[in-house]
Amino acid sequence: MKAKSLFIALLLASLAGCKVGNVTHAGGVDNLSYLQLLQGGSTKYSEGVEVFVDDSPAFAAKVDKIEKLKVRGNVYAIKQGTRHVKVVHEGKTLYEKDIFVGNQETKKITLP
Repeated sequence: MKAKSLFIALLLASLAGCKVGNVTHAGGVDNLSYLQLLQGGSTKYSEGVEVFVDDSPAFAAKVDKIEKLKVRGNVYAIKQGTRHVKVVHEGKTLYEKDIFVGNQETKKITLP
């Protein structure tokens, strides 16, 4: 019995010290930028707005209040570079402009 437990202890100790191979992991930051929409005027956008980026389909976005802004707020990922952004609320265009956003940059758009 003593020999069996000694064998098991040696086996576990030898397996714990084994190294199968070298593993490397290369990582970096994603090639993404971000949009954040802020309420600048008295108009409330409680139901949100539609955002068009380039020729992509629209996506729904929430508008953060500037005075109650969280640390990060609601941000939406877009590709970096020059983008054509259009923000629509109830059929009315609130913002339409070509913008440039760098890698990992957040572009804040203040709506009227």
